[in-house]
Amino acid sequence: MKAKDIKKLAEDLRENYNTRNPFELAEKYGIRVVVSKMLPIDRKAYTIRSDNYPTIIIINGRYEHKSQLVLCAHELGHALLHSDDINNFAVTSKNAFKNVEYEANLFAVSLLFNESDFNMKVLNMSNYLLKQVLDYNIAVEE
Repeated sequence: MKAKDIKKLAEDLRENYNTRNPFELAEKYGIRVVVSKMLPIDRKAYTIRSDNYPTIIIINGRYEHKSQLVLCAHELGHALLHSDDINNFAVTSKNAFKNVEYEANLFAVSLLFNESDFNMKVLNMSNYLLKQVLDYNIAVEE
């Protein structure tokens, strides 16, 4: 999917459902979101899709609520955009900058933020910059 279409999808979801909350949007799409403190701290979130079962997003409950929104928005991007690649959820230094990660990051930033929050257009942001915006908003609960 083209970057402008991903941005438009996120903005349309915000407008059509009158929310930026990815937990609410996941529910609208029949995607189950589970928040669990049983995950290791380095496993922030992942998405599972299996035939004959609803898609599930797992969020690490050790992160603050604001962080959980960011993580859920990113995973919702994967769930909506990447049906074929969804179960390859191990992000490593080798695949962190692949197209699917860029698309999920672009979706999350477009869903959670207004373009006016930045001094440049979201579509002009590199994956590195999109990831920095998201990572800046992720913190572990104290």
